[in-house]
Amino acid sequence: MFNIKDKIKNHSGSVLLELSLIIPILLLLISAIVQFGFVLNAKIAVNSAAYEAARAATISENPNDSAIYAIENYAKSSIPGWSFSERLRANIVIPNSNPGTEASVEVFYRVPLFFSKILPFDSSSSTSIEVKGKSVMRIEEKE
Repeated sequence: MFNIKDKIKNHSGSVLLELSLIIPILLLLISAIVQFGFVLNAKIAVNSAAYEAARAATISENPNDSAIYAIENYAKSSIPGWSFSERLRANIVIPNSNPGTEASVEVFYRVPLFFSKILPFDSSSSTSIEVKGKSVMRIEEKE
């Protein structure tokens, strides 16, 4: 006679084996999606920080200081832990404060990589990836 309990007992080992083969792949995939989210979030943040800094520089009497202040404010409000250090830096090029002069702001941020030791993304096997945002605007005439 056919017994359903015997049938379940015979297949329980194969289910456990299949699960143990799939779980690491699934966890790696989920971790890669989360890592991509961190990089994308940082890319959006540096683009916005560069835009805000260039905008602040174009309407200020002291463009360089205003750009740095705008980057710091945006960075602190958007992603916790941002500050000018080894992970966040800026390149601000404003030759003078005359109307019509281009104000160029680049913001760089290094995003830590989860799997830098396991899967090297480049030959240097860096523990982070750098994202860059750039914005260029013309200084406006002050009233």
